[in-house]
Amino acid sequence: MRGSRLRQISTMVVAPLLVLTMASNSHATEYVPPVPRDLSEMTWTQAFDALVAKMSREYAFTQWKDIRWEQLAREYRPRIEAAQKRGDATAYLLALREFTHETHDGHVTIRSETGESELAVRRELAGGGFGLILNRVAGGDVVVTWVQRRGPAWKAGIRRGAVVSAWNGTPISSALRRTSTALAPNQPTKERIRIERLRFLVRAPIGAKRTIRFANPQMPPRTVRLRAVDDGDKTLRMTDSSVFAKGMPKRMVTSRVLSGNVGYVRVKAEIDLPAGYPGDHTPTLKQFRATIRELQKKRVSALVIDIRGNAGGLDQMVADMMASFYTKRSFYEYQSYLVPETGRFQIWKTDDQTGDYLDRNQGIWIEPGKRPYTGPIAVLIDNGCISSCEGVAMGLSRLPNATLVGFYGTNGSFGMVGDGVLMPGGQQIGWPFGQSLDRRKRIQIDSRDLVGGVAPDVRVPITVRTMGRTLQGHDVLLRTALRELEK
Repeated sequence: MRGSRLRQISTMVVAPLLVLTMASNSHATEYVPPVPRDLSEMTWTQAFDALVAKMSREYAFTQWKDIRWEQLAREYRPRIEAAQKRGDATAYLLALREFTHETHDGHVTIRSETGESELAVRRELAGGGFGLILNRVAGGDVVVTWVQRRGPAWKAGIRRGAVVSAWNGTPISSALRRTSTALAPNQPTKERIRIERLRFLVRAPIGAKRTIRFANPQMPPRTVRLRAVDDGDKTLRMTDSSVFAKGMPKRMVTSRVLSGNVGYVRVKAEIDLPAGYPGDHTPTLKQFRATIRELQKKRVSALVIDIRGNAGGLDQMVADMMASFYTKRSFYEYQSYLVPETGRFQIWKTDDQTGDYLDRNQGIWIEPGKRPYTGPIAVLIDNGCISSCEGVAMGLSRLPNATLVGFYGTNGSFGMVGDGVLMPGGQQIGWPFGQSLDRRKRIQIDSRDLVGGVAPDVRVPITVRTMGRTLQGHDVLLRTALRELEK
Protein backbone atom coordinates (compact mmCIF):
# COMPACT_ATOMS: atom_id res chain seq x y z
CA MET A 1 0.00 0.00 0.00
CA ARG A 2 1.97 2.97 -1.17
CA GLY A 3 1.46 6.67 -1.63
CA SER A 4 3.03 10.05 -1.31
CA ARG A 5 1.69 10.88 2.15
CA LEU A 6 2.89 9.17 5.30
CA ARG A 7 -0.27 9.96 7.26
CA GLN A 8 -2.39 8.44 4.51
CA ILE A 9 -0.45 5.18 4.37
CA SER A 10 -0.22 4.78 8.12
CA THR A 11 -3.96 5.21 8.43
CA MET A 12 -4.77 2.79 5.63
CA VAL A 13 -2.38 0.10 6.86
CA VAL A 14 -3.29 0.42 10.52
CA ALA A 15 -7.00 1.10 10.58
CA PRO A 16 -7.27 0.26 7.68
CA LEU A 17 -9.68 3.07 6.79
CA LEU A 18 -9.85 5.83 4.23
CA VAL A 19 -9.78 9.25 5.89
CA LEU A 20 -11.84 11.49 3.69
CA THR A 21 -10.06 14.74 4.47
CA MET A 22 -6.60 13.31 3.95
CA ALA A 23 -6.05 13.56 0.21
CA SER A 24 -6.39 17.33 0.18
CA ASN A 25 -2.92 18.84 0.56
CA SER A 26 -2.82 22.42 1.75
CA HIS A 27 0.94 22.56 1.09
CA ALA A 28 0.73 21.59 -2.59
CA THR A 29 1.74 24.53 -4.76
CA GLU A 30 1.04 23.40 -8.31
CA TYR A 31 -0.49 19.96 -8.11
CA VAL A 32 -3.69 19.28 -6.16
CA PRO A 33 -4.65 15.60 -5.89
CA PRO A 34 -8.20 14.25 -6.16
CA VAL A 35 -10.24 14.80 -3.01
CA PRO A 36 -12.15 11.84 -1.55
CA ARG A 37 -15.89 12.45 -1.41
CA ASP A 38 -18.56 11.70 1.19
CA LEU A 39 -21.59 10.05 -0.47
CA SER A 40 -23.00 8.56 2.71
CA GLU A 41 -26.16 10.70 2.78
CA MET A 42 -27.29 9.57 -0.68
CA THR A 43 -29.45 6.58 -1.53
CA TRP A 44 -27.59 3.44 -2.55
CA THR A 45 -28.26 3.98 -6.26
CA GLN A 46 -27.40 7.69 -6.15
CA ALA A 47 -24.15 6.91 -4.37
CA PHE A 48 -23.31 4.17 -6.86
CA ASP A 49 -23.83 6.52 -9.79
CA ALA A 50 -21.59 9.12 -8.10
CA LEU A 51 -18.98 6.45 -7.36
CA VAL A 52 -18.83 5.36 -10.99
CA ALA A 53 -18.63 8.97 -12.19
CA LYS A 54 -15.73 9.79 -9.86
CA MET A 55 -13.84 6.52 -10.23
CA SER A 56 -14.06 6.53 -14.03
CA ARG A 57 -12.47 10.01 -14.06
CA GLU A 58 -9.81 9.51 -11.39
CA TYR A 59 -8.72 5.86 -11.26
CA ALA A 60 -5.10 5.68 -12.40
CA PHE A 61 -5.24 2.52 -14.51
CA THR A 62 -8.43 2.78 -16.59
CA GLN A 63 -6.56 2.76 -19.89
CA TRP A 64 -3.83 0.38 -18.72
CA LYS A 65 -6.38 -2.23 -17.71
CA ASP A 66 -8.94 -1.33 -20.41
CA ILE A 67 -11.77 -0.90 -17.90
CA ARG A 68 -15.17 -0.24 -19.48
CA TRP A 69 -16.91 1.80 -16.79
CA GLU A 70 -20.19 2.33 -18.66
CA GLN A 71 -20.50 -1.39 -19.27
CA LEU A 72 -19.81 -2.15 -15.60
CA ALA A 73 -22.36 0.44 -14.52
CA ARG A 74 -25.02 -1.20 -16.70
CA GLU A 75 -24.20 -4.56 -15.16
CA TYR A 76 -24.07 -3.59 -11.49
CA ARG A 77 -26.57 -0.73 -11.15
CA PRO A 78 -29.62 -3.03 -11.42
CA ARG A 79 -28.20 -5.14 -8.57
CA ILE A 80 -27.73 -2.04 -6.40
CA GLU A 81 -31.23 -0.84 -7.26
CA ALA A 82 -32.78 -4.24 -6.47
CA ALA A 83 -30.92 -4.42 -3.16
CA GLN A 84 -32.17 -0.93 -2.29
CA LYS A 85 -35.79 -1.86 -3.02
CA ARG A 86 -35.52 -4.92 -0.75
CA GLY A 87 -33.43 -3.16 1.88
CA ASP A 88 -30.94 -6.00 1.46
CA ALA A 89 -27.65 -4.75 2.93
CA THR A 90 -25.88 -8.05 2.18
CA ALA A 91 -26.76 -7.93 -1.53
CA TYR A 92 -25.72 -4.25 -1.62
CA LEU A 93 -22.32 -5.00 -0.07
CA LEU A 94 -21.68 -7.99 -2.33
CA ALA A 95 -22.52 -5.94 -5.44
CA LEU A 96 -20.14 -3.19 -4.35
CA ARG A 97 -17.36 -5.67 -3.64
CA GLU A 98 -17.79 -7.46 -6.95
CA PHE A 99 -17.85 -4.11 -8.75
CA THR A 100 -14.56 -3.01 -7.18
CA HIS A 101 -13.03 -6.41 -7.95
CA GLU A 102 -13.56 -5.77 -11.66
CA THR A 103 -10.45 -3.56 -11.50
CA HIS A 104 -8.22 -6.50 -10.49
CA ASP A 105 -6.17 -4.10 -8.39
CA GLY A 106 -5.07 -4.85 -4.83
CA HIS A 107 -5.11 -1.11 -4.14
CA VAL A 108 -8.83 -0.88 -4.89
CA THR A 109 -10.29 -1.63 -1.49
CA ILE A 110 -13.67 -1.66 0.21
CA ARG A 111 -13.98 -1.65 3.98
CA SER A 112 -16.49 -0.43 6.50
CA GLU A 113 -15.67 2.13 9.16
CA THR A 114 -15.70 -0.54 11.86
CA GLY A 115 -15.36 -3.69 9.77
CA GLU A 116 -18.51 -5.10 11.37
CA SER A 117 -20.61 -5.25 8.19
CA GLU A 118 -17.96 -7.24 6.31
CA LEU A 119 -17.49 -9.59 9.26
CA ALA A 120 -21.25 -10.11 9.55
CA VAL A 121 -21.63 -10.91 5.85
CA ARG A 122 -18.62 -13.20 5.86
CA ARG A 123 -19.99 -15.05 8.85
CA GLU A 124 -23.41 -15.31 7.18
CA LEU A 125 -22.08 -16.63 3.86
CA ALA A 126 -18.76 -18.25 4.73
CA GLY A 127 -18.68 -18.69 8.50
CA GLY A 128 -18.58 -22.47 8.24
CA GLY A 129 -15.71 -24.72 7.32
CA PHE A 130 -15.33 -28.42 6.52
CA GLY A 131 -11.97 -28.87 8.22
CA LEU A 132 -9.78 -29.04 5.12
CA ILE A 133 -7.60 -26.91 2.85
CA LEU A 134 -7.18 -27.55 -0.87
CA ASN A 135 -4.37 -26.70 -3.28
CA ARG A 136 -3.93 -27.23 -6.99
CA VAL A 137 -0.62 -29.04 -7.24
CA ALA A 138 1.86 -29.46 -10.07
CA GLY A 139 0.12 -31.62 -12.66
CA GLY A 140 -3.26 -29.98 -12.14
CA ASP A 141 -4.94 -32.11 -9.47
CA VAL A 142 -6.82 -30.42 -6.63
CA VAL A 143 -5.48 -32.07 -3.51
CA VAL A 144 -6.21 -31.94 0.22
CA THR A 145 -3.08 -30.50 1.83
CA TRP A 146 -4.40 -30.08 5.38
CA VAL A 147 -7.13 -31.83 7.39
CA GLN A 148 -8.28 -30.77 10.83
CA ARG A 149 -8.30 -33.69 13.23
CA ARG A 150 -11.81 -34.50 14.41
CA GLY A 151 -13.21 -32.00 11.90
CA PRO A 152 -15.96 -32.91 9.40
CA ALA A 153 -13.53 -33.99 6.65
CA TRP A 154 -11.46 -36.09 9.04
CA LYS A 155 -14.50 -37.84 10.45
CA ALA A 156 -15.65 -38.63 6.90
CA GLY A 157 -12.34 -40.34 6.16
CA ILE A 158 -10.63 -37.65 4.08
CA ARG A 159 -6.88 -37.56 4.59
CA ARG A 160 -3.99 -35.36 3.46
CA GLY A 161 -3.07 -36.18 -0.11
CA ALA A 162 -6.62 -37.03 -1.17
CA VAL A 163 -7.40 -35.96 -4.74
CA VAL A 164 -10.75 -34.15 -4.98
CA SER A 165 -12.50 -34.75 -8.30
CA ALA A 166 -15.95 -33.24 -7.64
CA TRP A 167 -17.52 -30.73 -5.28
CA ASN A 168 -21.24 -30.81 -4.63
CA GLY A 169 -21.89 -32.83 -7.78
CA THR A 170 -19.81 -30.59 -10.04
CA PRO A 171 -16.35 -31.40 -11.47
CA ILE A 172 -13.81 -29.69 -9.26
CA SER A 173 -12.46 -27.32 -11.95
CA SER A 174 -15.99 -26.14 -12.74
CA ALA A 175 -16.78 -25.76 -9.05
CA LEU A 176 -13.71 -23.58 -8.58
CA ARG A 177 -14.60 -21.37 -11.57
CA ARG A 178 -18.04 -20.81 -10.03
CA THR A 179 -16.70 -20.01 -6.57
CA SER A 180 -17.41 -16.43 -5.53
CA THR A 181 -14.41 -14.46 -4.28
CA ALA A 182 -16.43 -11.35 -3.46
CA LEU A 183 -15.48 -11.64 0.22
CA ALA A 184 -11.79 -12.04 -0.61
CA PRO A 185 -9.26 -9.27 -1.19
CA ASN A 186 -9.10 -7.88 -4.70
CA GLN A 187 -7.29 -10.22 -7.11
CA PRO A 188 -4.88 -8.60 -9.59
CA THR A 189 -3.47 -11.78 -11.15
CA LYS A 190 -4.46 -15.26 -12.24
CA GLU A 191 -2.38 -16.61 -9.37
CA ARG A 192 -4.33 -14.61 -6.80
CA ILE A 193 -7.67 -15.65 -8.33
CA ARG A 194 -6.67 -19.32 -8.00
CA ILE A 195 -5.58 -18.78 -4.41
CA GLU A 196 -8.85 -17.11 -3.37
CA ARG A 197 -11.08 -19.61 -5.16
CA LEU A 198 -9.39 -22.45 -3.31
CA ARG A 199 -9.73 -20.56 -0.02
CA PHE A 200 -13.45 -19.86 -0.43
CA LEU A 201 -14.57 -23.11 -2.07
CA VAL A 202 -14.16 -24.81 1.31
CA ARG A 203 -16.24 -22.15 3.11
CA ALA A 204 -20.04 -22.14 3.42
CA PRO A 205 -22.81 -20.94 5.73
CA ILE A 206 -22.68 -22.73 9.07
CA GLY A 207 -24.79 -25.88 8.79
CA ALA A 208 -24.64 -26.03 4.96
CA LYS A 209 -23.99 -29.44 3.45
CA ARG A 210 -21.72 -30.30 0.53
CA THR A 211 -20.90 -33.58 -1.20
CA ILE A 212 -17.26 -34.30 -2.02
CA ARG A 213 -15.89 -36.99 -4.28
CA PHE A 214 -12.30 -37.81 -3.39
CA ALA A 215 -9.71 -40.56 -3.45
CA ASN A 216 -7.21 -40.99 -0.63
CA PRO A 217 -3.71 -42.11 -1.70
CA GLN A 218 -3.79 -45.70 -3.02
CA MET A 219 -7.53 -45.91 -2.35
CA PRO A 220 -10.57 -45.99 -4.67
CA PRO A 221 -12.77 -42.89 -5.05
CA ARG A 222 -15.53 -42.23 -2.53
CA THR A 223 -18.30 -39.68 -2.16
CA VAL A 224 -19.16 -38.24 1.26
CA ARG A 225 -21.46 -35.53 2.53
CA LEU A 226 -20.02 -32.93 4.89
CA ARG A 227 -21.69 -30.33 7.07
CA ALA A 228 -20.02 -26.94 7.61
CA VAL A 229 -19.24 -26.14 11.24
CA ASP A 230 -18.29 -22.92 12.99
CA ASP A 231 -14.50 -23.06 13.07
CA GLY A 232 -13.76 -19.43 13.83
CA ASP A 233 -12.62 -18.84 10.24
CA LYS A 234 -9.72 -21.22 10.86
CA THR A 235 -8.92 -22.10 7.25
CA LEU A 236 -9.18 -18.47 6.17
CA ARG A 237 -6.81 -17.41 8.92
CA MET A 238 -4.36 -20.19 8.07
CA THR A 239 -4.20 -19.13 4.43
CA ASP A 240 -4.15 -15.34 4.97
CA SER A 241 -0.86 -14.08 3.54
CA SER A 242 -0.87 -10.63 5.18
CA VAL A 243 1.53 -10.03 8.04
CA PHE A 244 -1.09 -7.61 9.43
CA ALA A 245 -3.74 -10.34 9.68
CA LYS A 246 -2.89 -10.71 13.38
CA GLY A 247 -2.62 -6.99 14.03
CA MET A 248 0.11 -4.38 14.03
CA PRO A 249 3.58 -5.88 14.67
CA LYS A 250 5.64 -4.47 17.53
CA ARG A 251 8.72 -4.08 15.36
CA MET A 252 8.92 -3.58 11.60
CA VAL A 253 12.35 -5.20 11.17
CA THR A 254 13.51 -8.34 12.94
CA SER A 255 16.62 -10.44 12.43
CA ARG A 256 18.62 -13.43 13.60
CA VAL A 257 21.61 -15.48 12.52
CA LEU A 258 20.82 -18.93 11.13
CA SER A 259 23.03 -21.99 11.02
CA GLY A 260 25.87 -21.61 8.56
CA ASN A 261 26.23 -17.99 9.70
CA VAL A 262 23.46 -16.84 7.35
CA GLY A 263 21.80 -13.58 8.32
CA TYR A 264 18.00 -13.52 8.27
CA VAL A 265 16.10 -10.20 8.04
CA ARG A 266 12.31 -9.90 8.12
CA VAL A 267 10.78 -6.62 6.92
CA LYS A 268 7.06 -6.32 7.66
CA ALA A 269 6.28 -2.93 6.12
CA GLU A 270 7.98 0.18 4.81
CA ILE A 271 6.41 2.52 7.36
CA ASP A 272 7.28 3.54 10.89
CA LEU A 273 5.24 2.04 13.70
CA PRO A 274 2.42 4.57 14.22
CA ALA A 275 2.26 6.48 17.48
CA GLY A 276 -0.10 4.92 19.98
CA TYR A 277 0.79 1.34 19.07
CA PRO A 278 2.97 -0.60 21.51
CA GLY A 279 6.39 -1.60 20.30
CA ASP A 280 9.69 -0.28 18.98
CA HIS A 281 9.20 3.19 17.52
CA THR A 282 12.72 3.45 16.13
CA PRO A 283 12.28 4.60 12.50
CA THR A 284 11.99 1.57 10.24
CA LEU A 285 14.77 2.72 7.89
CA LYS A 286 17.10 3.16 10.87
CA GLN A 287 16.19 -0.33 12.10
CA PHE A 288 16.90 -1.79 8.66
CA ARG A 289 20.24 -0.06 8.18
CA ALA A 290 21.41 -0.95 11.68
CA THR A 291 20.42 -4.58 11.12
CA ILE A 292 22.37 -4.87 7.87
CA ARG A 293 25.43 -3.20 9.43
CA GLU A 294 25.30 -5.52 12.43
CA LEU A 295 25.11 -8.60 10.23
CA GLN A 296 28.03 -7.29 8.17
CA LYS A 297 30.06 -6.93 11.37
CA LYS A 298 29.30 -10.58 12.11
CA ARG A 299 30.64 -11.43 8.64
CA VAL A 300 27.60 -13.47 7.70
CA SER A 301 28.12 -15.80 4.75
CA ALA A 302 24.87 -14.74 3.08
CA LEU A 303 21.60 -12.89 3.69
CA VAL A 304 17.96 -13.94 3.56
CA ILE A 305 15.59 -10.97 3.16
CA ASP A 306 12.04 -12.06 4.02
CA ILE A 307 9.30 -9.75 2.67
CA ARG A 308 6.43 -12.23 2.66
CA GLY A 309 3.11 -10.65 3.67
CA ASN A 310 4.74 -7.21 3.69
CA ALA A 311 2.02 -4.54 3.45
CA GLY A 312 4.12 -1.89 1.71
CA GLY A 313 4.50 1.76 2.65
CA LEU A 314 6.73 4.59 1.46
CA ASP A 315 8.51 4.90 -1.87
CA GLN A 316 11.57 6.84 -0.75
CA MET A 317 12.07 4.47 2.18
CA VAL A 318 12.34 1.55 -0.25
CA ALA A 319 14.97 3.37 -2.33
CA ASP A 320 16.87 4.24 0.85
CA MET A 321 16.74 0.60 1.97
CA MET A 322 18.16 -0.51 -1.37
CA ALA A 323 21.18 1.74 -0.74
CA SER A 324 22.40 -0.99 1.62
CA PHE A 325 22.95 -3.27 -1.41
CA TYR A 326 23.71 -1.06 -4.42
CA THR A 327 27.22 0.00 -5.46
CA LYS A 328 26.08 2.28 -8.29
CA ARG A 329 23.38 4.93 -8.56
CA SER A 330 20.26 3.33 -10.02
CA PHE A 331 16.84 4.59 -11.10
CA TYR A 332 13.88 3.44 -8.99
CA GLU A 333 10.72 5.13 -10.32
CA TYR A 334 8.81 8.12 -11.56
CA GLN A 335 5.60 8.90 -9.67
CA SER A 336 2.97 9.92 -12.21
CA TYR A 337 -0.20 11.49 -10.80
CA LEU A 338 -3.57 12.08 -12.45
CA VAL A 339 -4.68 15.71 -12.71
CA PRO A 340 -8.44 15.65 -11.99
CA GLU A 341 -9.23 18.74 -14.06
CA THR A 342 -7.62 17.44 -17.27
CA GLY A 343 -7.55 13.67 -16.91
CA ARG A 344 -3.85 13.75 -17.81
CA PHE A 345 -0.87 12.69 -15.73
CA GLN A 346 2.04 14.70 -14.31
CA ILE A 347 5.29 13.41 -12.83
CA TRP A 348 6.09 14.77 -9.39
CA LYS A 349 8.65 13.84 -6.78
CA THR A 350 6.98 13.90 -3.39
CA ASP A 351 8.01 14.18 0.23
CA ASP A 352 6.81 11.07 2.09
CA GLN A 353 6.89 12.85 5.44
CA THR A 354 4.91 15.99 4.57
CA GLY A 355 2.94 14.93 1.50
CA ASP A 356 4.26 17.91 -0.47
CA TYR A 357 4.64 17.64 -4.23
CA LEU A 358 8.15 19.04 -4.57
CA ASP A 359 9.80 18.59 -7.95
CA ARG A 360 8.21 18.30 -11.37
CA ASN A 361 9.50 15.60 -13.73
CA GLN A 362 11.96 14.26 -11.16
CA GLY A 363 12.30 10.58 -10.32
CA ILE A 364 13.42 8.61 -7.27
CA TRP A 365 16.92 7.15 -7.41
CA ILE A 366 18.73 4.54 -5.36
CA GLU A 367 21.90 6.16 -4.06
CA PRO A 368 24.64 3.67 -3.13
CA GLY A 369 25.52 3.38 0.54
CA LYS A 370 28.98 3.78 2.04
CA ARG A 371 29.59 0.07 2.60
CA PRO A 372 26.86 -1.86 0.78
CA TYR A 373 26.46 -5.57 1.34
CA THR A 374 27.51 -7.41 -1.83
CA GLY A 375 27.39 -11.05 -0.74
CA PRO A 376 24.79 -13.65 -1.74
CA ILE A 377 21.15 -12.74 -1.05
CA ALA A 378 18.00 -14.86 -1.13
CA VAL A 379 14.70 -12.96 -1.09
CA LEU A 380 11.52 -14.67 0.14
CA ILE A 381 8.38 -13.39 -1.60
CA ASP A 382 4.71 -14.31 -1.81
CA ASN A 383 1.44 -12.93 -3.15
CA GLY A 384 0.90 -11.05 0.10
CA CYS A 385 3.89 -8.86 -0.78
CA ILE A 386 2.03 -5.82 -2.08
CA SER A 387 2.68 -2.22 -3.00
CA SER A 388 6.03 -0.81 -1.83
CA CYS A 389 7.02 -4.31 -0.79
CA GLU A 390 6.98 -5.09 -4.49
CA GLY A 391 9.46 -2.24 -4.92
CA VAL A 392 11.80 -4.05 -2.52
CA ALA A 393 11.38 -7.23 -4.57
CA MET A 394 11.98 -5.29 -7.79
CA GLY A 395 15.03 -3.51 -6.41
CA LEU A 396 16.63 -6.70 -5.12
CA SER A 397 15.75 -8.66 -8.27
CA ARG A 398 17.99 -6.32 -10.28
CA LEU A 399 21.09 -7.30 -8.30
CA PRO A 400 23.28 -10.04 -9.78
CA ASN A 401 23.89 -11.50 -6.32
CA ALA A 402 20.19 -11.85 -5.37
CA THR A 403 17.76 -14.72 -5.98
CA LEU A 404 14.00 -14.45 -5.38
CA VAL A 405 12.32 -17.55 -3.95
CA GLY A 406 8.59 -18.19 -3.66
CA PHE A 407 5.56 -20.34 -4.42
CA TYR A 408 4.02 -17.32 -6.17
CA GLY A 409 4.97 -13.91 -7.49
CA THR A 410 4.15 -10.67 -5.69
CA ASN A 411 0.68 -9.09 -5.73
CA GLY A 412 0.85 -6.86 -8.82
CA SER A 413 -0.45 -3.62 -7.22
CA PHE A 414 2.00 -0.71 -7.28
CA GLY A 415 0.06 2.53 -7.75
CA MET A 416 -0.14 5.56 -5.46
CA VAL A 417 -3.25 5.43 -3.26
CA GLY A 418 -5.40 8.10 -1.65
CA ASP A 419 -8.56 8.70 -3.70
CA GLY A 420 -11.97 7.32 -2.76
CA VAL A 421 -15.50 7.76 -1.42
CA LEU A 422 -17.53 7.03 1.69
CA MET A 423 -20.66 5.12 0.71
CA PRO A 424 -24.02 4.77 2.51
CA GLY A 425 -23.69 2.13 5.21
CA GLY A 426 -20.13 3.19 6.04
CA GLN A 427 -18.33 1.39 3.20
CA GLN A 428 -15.12 3.17 2.32
CA ILE A 429 -13.95 2.52 -1.22
CA GLY A 430 -10.42 3.59 -2.07
CA TRP A 431 -8.30 3.46 -5.20
CA PRO A 432 -4.99 4.72 -6.62
CA PHE A 433 -4.70 7.96 -8.56
CA GLY A 434 -1.00 7.61 -9.38
CA GLN A 435 1.18 5.24 -11.42
CA SER A 436 4.74 4.04 -10.96
CA LEU A 437 6.81 4.40 -14.13
CA ASP A 438 10.17 2.93 -15.07
CA ARG A 439 13.00 4.95 -16.57
CA ARG A 440 11.37 4.73 -19.99
CA LYS A 441 8.17 6.06 -18.39
CA ARG A 442 6.26 2.80 -18.76
CA ILE A 443 3.96 1.49 -16.03
CA GLN A 444 5.78 -1.07 -13.91
CA ILE A 445 4.58 -3.99 -11.74
CA ASP A 446 0.82 -3.18 -11.82
CA SER A 447 -1.12 -6.02 -13.41
CA ARG A 448 -2.74 -6.00 -16.82
CA ASP A 449 -4.72 -8.91 -18.31
CA LEU A 450 -4.22 -10.63 -14.92
CA VAL A 451 -0.43 -10.62 -15.24
CA GLY A 452 1.79 -8.49 -13.01
CA GLY A 453 3.99 -8.35 -9.95
CA VAL A 454 7.56 -9.58 -9.50
CA ALA A 455 8.11 -13.27 -10.26
CA PRO A 456 10.40 -15.56 -8.26
CA ASP A 457 13.64 -16.75 -9.82
CA VAL A 458 13.18 -20.04 -8.01
CA ARG A 459 9.52 -21.07 -8.01
CA VAL A 460 9.03 -23.75 -5.37
CA PRO A 461 6.57 -26.37 -6.70
CA ILE A 462 3.20 -26.65 -4.98
CA THR A 463 2.93 -30.28 -3.90
CA VAL A 464 1.21 -32.21 -1.16
CA ARG A 465 4.49 -32.25 0.73
CA THR A 466 5.49 -28.58 0.33
CA MET A 467 2.03 -27.21 1.11
CA GLY A 468 1.34 -29.78 3.82
CA ARG A 469 4.56 -28.91 5.63
CA THR A 470 3.93 -25.20 5.18
CA LEU A 471 0.46 -25.48 6.72
CA GLN A 472 1.98 -27.41 9.62
CA GLY A 473 4.30 -24.49 10.36
CA HIS A 474 7.47 -25.59 8.55
CA ASP A 475 9.17 -22.86 6.52
CA VAL A 476 9.64 -24.61 3.19
CA LEU A 477 10.60 -21.43 1.35
CA LEU A 478 13.32 -20.58 3.85
CA ARG A 479 14.79 -24.08 3.59
CA THR A 480 14.76 -23.76 -0.20
CA ALA A 481 16.46 -20.37 0.01
CA LEU A 482 19.21 -21.79 2.23
CA ARG A 483 19.83 -24.57 -0.27
CA GLU A 484 20.08 -22.00 -3.05
CA LEU A 485 22.60 -20.02 -1.03
CA GLU A 486 24.70 -23.14 -0.50
CA LYS A 487 25.12 -23.35 -4.26
